[in-house]
Amino acid sequence: MRRQLAVLLLAVALALTAAAPRASAAVEKPRYAKGDYWTYATNLSVVLGLVLEGNTTVAVGDLGTISVQGEDVSAFEVSVEGGGGFGGSIPGFGNLSGTWSVTGSEHWETTSWRPVRSFLRLTADGVVPSDPFPISFTIQFVNETTRRVLSDAFPWPIAPGAAGEVRARWNVTQNVTVGFGGAPPESTETRLVAELSTEYRENGTARITVPAGAFDAIRIEERGPEGGVRVHAYAARVGNDVLEEDLNETGGRIATSALKEFRYRAGEPPPPFPWLTVVVVALAVVAAVLGAALVLRRRKREPVEVWMPPEKGSPPEGPRSP
Repeated sequence: MRRQLAVLLLAVALALTAAAPRASAAVEKPRYAKGDYWTYATNLSVVLGLVLEGNTTVAVGDLGTISVQGEDVSAFEVSVEGGGGFGGSIPGFGNLSGTWSVTGSEHWETTSWRPVRSFLRLTADGVVPSDPFPISFTIQFVNETTRRVLSDAFPWPIAPGAAGEVRARWNVTQNVTVGFGGAPPESTETRLVAELSTEYRENGTARITVPAGAFDAIRIEERGPEGGVRVHAYAARVGNDVLEEDLNETGGRIATSALKEFRYRAGEPPPPFPWLTVVVVALAVVAAVLGAALVLRRRKREPVEVWMPPEKGSPPEGPRSP
């Protein structure tokens, strides 16, 4: 009876512990390794009225030292590749459709995993309705950016409710090239060199469901110098965002990236303990020990012939016949 009561009390204690509210812990810095990757379903609404849909993959490459605006920085090289289709309607042109692709690379510094250098090339090839024949067109965006971090008030680990500002010196060059039909392409280049701030704020946790599954994530709001808000849903098990949403100044969603597939070795569970192998080996050892014990026991039971001296007065024994 006492044993049953003890078991009942233990079960009640475990139930109360599970139901009790638990304090949220700070989220530790991810541990990236070469070969980690994340593939996202990408949806982007362009200002012109076009909608781009497809997949984008970022993959961790080599670790090395690079120069960022004259300063040596330890950083991982991260490749960026993707593509898909686009469509939409533009006043004066009608319905447009085509394909897009993006290639490039980024470098993430290893202290706080901030991007410090990037090169991205986005190309869109499509067709403009025209009479009597449609006209093909190509639009290409090339962006080169370096960011030298001057101060970081939002470092890892990220505590609940944390907020801070990251100030960096930006050096941006962007080139847009547009070509229609057989006409020579026209290009426009813009440059920006300035010290700019990006604000970050942790805004609670949520259970996020994306094509890759359901994940517990923290929500981080990022307000950059370009305006609008980028909302990150970061999952520690993934080591990256499982969902990213870009909102304009009025709160309208202009882009989303939802995780489809990933490989993050630091978040993978350890290999299961080989219980079956251990049990088999243990049984083999037990069988060997028992076998040896039985052999020794049998030997002890066999009669041992002991020589005794002859009794006094008895004639000496002759040799035994074979």
